[in-house]
Amino acid sequence: MEHQTQGMEKKILLVFICMTVWLSAGWAQQPKETAGDSTSVEGPALVPPAGAVSDSILVTIILKHQQDKNLPEIRRILESQGFWDVFPPQDARVVSWTIAMGLGHVVLLKIPAGAERRLNLSIENAAWGAFETEIYLTYDYKPLWDDYIQRREEARQDRN
Repeated sequence: MEHQTQGMEKKILLVFICMTVWLSAGWAQQPKETAGDSTSVEGPALVPPAGAVSDSILVTIILKHQQDKNLPEIRRILESQGFWDVFPPQDARVVSWTIAMGLGHVVLLKIPAGAERRLNLSIENAAWGAFETEIYLTYDYKPLWDDYIQRREEARQDRN
């Protein structure tokens, strides 16, 4: 029963994270408020500049440890399938690679547009059997958030 509860908590956490990202992305792309609104923040819309668009994409990969296996078993599977030889693919750049205790590896990769198939095959061929996998297209929201917070603070100071 405890194992089922932990599994449900993890699923709820992942749904919460996804919903937060989805809602904040939609919120950030809303048009600015009208001038009559005292909470409005003056300035350009929260969209990345045209030059920020590149021919690469960010992908978040969650490699969840299969909990019916211990670490030596997982390592044997990864080695026998050549995981470290094919993941991440050569054309991918590792932006971050963290371990979330109780969950597994959370890897953020930047890959060339059109390299999704190579990435998928590297996971299917070398990670399955050791990990359960989840893959999400991702984007860096922090510069947009930083800009919004700065403009919001400036607007607050102008009101005082």
